[in-house]
Amino acid sequence: MAKKQPAMRRAASRTSKPAPKVTLPAARARRVNSKLPPGICRVDQASTRTFGFVVRVGHRRSAKGWRPKFTAYFGDFSNGGKKQALAAAVKWLKTLERTGKAPAK
Repeated sequence: MAKKQPAMRRAASRTSKPAPKVTLPAARARRVNSKLPPGICRVDQASTRTFGFVVRVGHRRSAKGWRPKFTAYFGDFSNGGKKQALAAAVKWLKTLERTGKAPAK
């Protein structure tokens, strides 16, 4: 006679979704711009004409200390404006979380 699986075990296998490959930073209470997703920050530096969004996720140990594991820059001019640059950064971040590898820009 075959044994039946417990009800809890069967239900868990149907409802579970795959775990993300890279864990994104947790939202924190004190942030400069709380409207941006965790891991994304805005760069406005007129002296070097740098305007865009920087994505930094995960950290690794190096000889000089802790460094971001994945980094990407999305400039306003190259992406067609502020909103498009932010959308590209968010899309890149979501793809990184899903696949675990830095996607090509």
